[in-house]
Amino acid sequence: MLDLTRNHCSDEDLEQYSLGRLVRSRDRFEEHLILCPECRARLERIEPYNFVHDTADGPFYSRITRLRSGTFHARHWSLTLKGGKEYRSRQGARAYLQRSFSEMFPEHVCSPGCGSTKLRGDPN
Repeated sequence: MLDLTRNHCSDEDLEQYSLGRLVRSRDRFEEHLILCPECRARLERIEPYNFVHDTADGPFYSRITRLRSGTFHARHWSLTLKGGKEYRSRQGARAYLQRSFSEMFPEHVCSPGCGSTKLRGDPN
């Protein structure tokens, strides 16, 4: 969790948070992210793609997380769906997200409700 000696988030916890897997002390973690520009910047560096589509079924999120191993985890999630894959490149991860989204929502046309989640906060 937070390294109280330096009062910053660990790389492991930033990765787990980005993947939607951080369970313990999530509220405290998010409070720290709000107050700490250094940890927010580190989180943004491991998330090269973070997007939401406003669909008829509700918000549909897509994110790429650069893992500590050097690979990229591409995932989608919504209220009713969750899934993803790991790729060796950011380009491969992004292509997967774009291709799979268009297959699931072939009629979707982006609206003003679609866009980067960086200004909206984390939806996990």
